[in-house]
Amino acid sequence: MSNSALDRPTFEAIEAYVLDRMSANERAVFEQRLTGDAVLRAEMELEQENIHAVELGGVTRMLKSIAAEEVASGKSTAQGNWKQYLKYAAVVAIILSGSLWLLRPSANERLFAEHFAADPGLPVTMSATHDHAFQDAMVSYKEGKYAEARNKWGPLLQAEPINDTLRYYVASASLADGDAAAAVPLFEGLAEEPISAFSDKSRWFLFLAYVKTGEVAKAKAISFDGDPTYAERVRAIKAEL
Repeated sequence: MSNSALDRPTFEAIEAYVLDRMSANERAVFEQRLTGDAVLRAEMELEQENIHAVELGGVTRMLKSIAAEEVASGKSTAQGNWKQYLKYAAVVAIILSGSLWLLRPSANERLFAEHFAADPGLPVTMSATHDHAFQDAMVSYKEGKYAEARNKWGPLLQAEPINDTLRYYVASASLADGDAAAAVPLFEGLAEEPISAFSDKSRWFLFLAYVKTGEVAKAKAISFDGDPTYAERVRAIKAEL
């Protein structure tokens, strides 16, 4: 297999294997593929976790239990009415099974999630500014309330649009909040300012933002040669893009 996004037929084959829906011959052929394809094995293990998390069988058991309770309480007059609930369970199972494909994150998104860790932020008592509003936003940021921090820093950034500390932390909060599109322009500007204390970290987070949004060419164009902190990690990620 290649490192490109998993195609649906392969996904459905993995799903059939994990849910034991293959014939003996199909299973033997698929297991032979698994033996010779490390990437396929990794995908199979990932989808196995996803499928088991959904617990489709549990939906059936739950609805059957609900139907039994209704019979016992007199809400249902026919003991066999639980079969009607099983029809609903089958529909739910189909929907959930399809959702595994539809909601499945892209390869780039999974790669981003594997390597991204939000900047820890500045110690509040030692921040780059004594402004109370900045420190209040930093407290929110360090508590993981990234949207709240962005809202608090936003007016400060409007008042000081060239402040590199504000630009960096608004971008960091945006990326941590899942809004890579808002983070990218700020990181781009900082990455091009070698005199900024945030230049190197901005280049790293810009690289990850490009990975997340699927802008592979832009990600690969960023050079980390000679960077002792990020060069090795970037080479490993680029090899998987």
